[in-house]
Amino acid sequence: MELLEKLESVGSLRLLLLLQVRQRYVTELIKRAWNPEGIMSQDALRKCRNNLSKLGLVKEVMEEGPRPKKFLVITDKGRKVAEKVCEIQDILEE
Repeated sequence: MELLEKLESVGSLRLLLLLQVRQRYVTELIKRAWNPEGIMSQDALRKCRNNLSKLGLVKEVMEEGPRPKKFLVITDKGRKVAEKVCEIQDILEE
């Protein structure tokens, strides 16, 4: 049950589903005045990233270059979990 509690943290499932579509830079996920498309505060995002990383559902990758950026990528395990979450969502929408 402890593993499921990590998925219950606010925004974890939403973040997982977003990453299923495409990898995202960490900065584009943070909700700010100049970034209304962000999904959560920096603190909430850090908690979700840590939880999902500990479960092996996402991994952080550093982009190389003069101004490296960190982005999140869903793992194979994360993709399987996201697919099941989508199935649950479809059932709920029936």
